[in-house]
Amino acid sequence: MQLVERGFTVDEVLKRVRHDIITGRYPPESQIYPKAIAVELGTSFIPVREALRILESEGFVTFVNNRGTWVTPLSLEDANDLYSTRIELESQVVRMSEPFSPAELDELDGLLDELGGALMAGETRRVVELNREFHFSLYRKSRSPRRIRLIEHLWLHSQRYQALSVEQRDDAGDREHRDILTALRRGDHGRAGDLLGEHLRTTIVLINREYAGRRGAPTP
Repeated sequence: MQLVERGFTVDEVLKRVRHDIITGRYPPESQIYPKAIAVELGTSFIPVREALRILESEGFVTFVNNRGTWVTPLSLEDANDLYSTRIELESQVVRMSEPFSPAELDELDGLLDELGGALMAGETRRVVELNREFHFSLYRKSRSPRRIRLIEHLWLHSQRYQALSVEQRDDAGDREHRDILTALRRGDHGRAGDLLGEHLRTTIVLINREYAGRRGAPTP
């Protein structure tokens, strides 16, 4: 059977390579070799080429003339800009969200319990999944698909920085999450949005601290 007959679509290749960038298999500033990806996946060069073009438009890779394709670097400037945008957008969707029913709030509470259990068990991947589910359960109540799509895109880039904050959070933000939930139980969505913003500000402070520490720079 020819390799191309496995029929990888552009979207499948895109998700695979994006995942490998986010998880660090392709580290920042490393070169990506399209032909090697095609061989690894057992597909043709065409879907790989198209997937890399999309990743360039998303900001994950850069094409350098006569030097190939490179993973975009991480930087504090980018992290601060990214989280500043997230704070504005995610706080807004929480403020504008519809009321949560008691059953929905109980479900969110159970989700946080499960997140805490995964943290205690050292199940890092599960912690990341449950953290995302908690946040997007809040955001979906905004009934704003366009804003949610923007937030999803920002979260993809944020995942490249997450390790810098997770290493300094011994509770995965549990107290902050529960404070947000308490405000929602009171029907105070404005306060919940403010707390969500504070939660994200804490994250970017930790990222700055860890980033500076790794480079021997003074810690803010």
